[in-house]
Amino acid sequence: MSLFSDQYSLKHVFSNILATINTLGSKYKTPLILRMFGALNRSNLTIENRYILCNFLDQYSDLIGLKNNIYSENNKRSLNQLFLMAYKKAKDAKLLNELYHEYLNSIRAICQKIEMNDEI
Repeated sequence: MSLFSDQYSLKHVFSNILATINTLGSKYKTPLILRMFGALNRSNLTIENRYILCNFLDQYSDLIGLKNNIYSENNKRSLNQLFLMAYKKAKDAKLLNELYHEYLNSIRAICQKIEMNDEI
């Protein structure tokens, strides 16, 4: 499989997710967060997934009661553990909307980067 077809496939997956999000609105955040998390994993974007989760946890560390530096603890946890921690903390602190938007904005940026690479 060529790099072009991989990028087209990735772009297609993310475009479908964004279309679903726009159709459903923000009522169904948990399934959409899970779907975005899974799409990044399936697209071999686990580093980006870790970045999104760490950024969210760091940004809201005061509100969710996270005292340790998440970036130093990042590699001590599996990606699934990191996701579950971020999701539980977001849910408990009523920050699911913020986690949802963290994923949404990051996926939009990834899609724009793919589009820019397609134009080159």
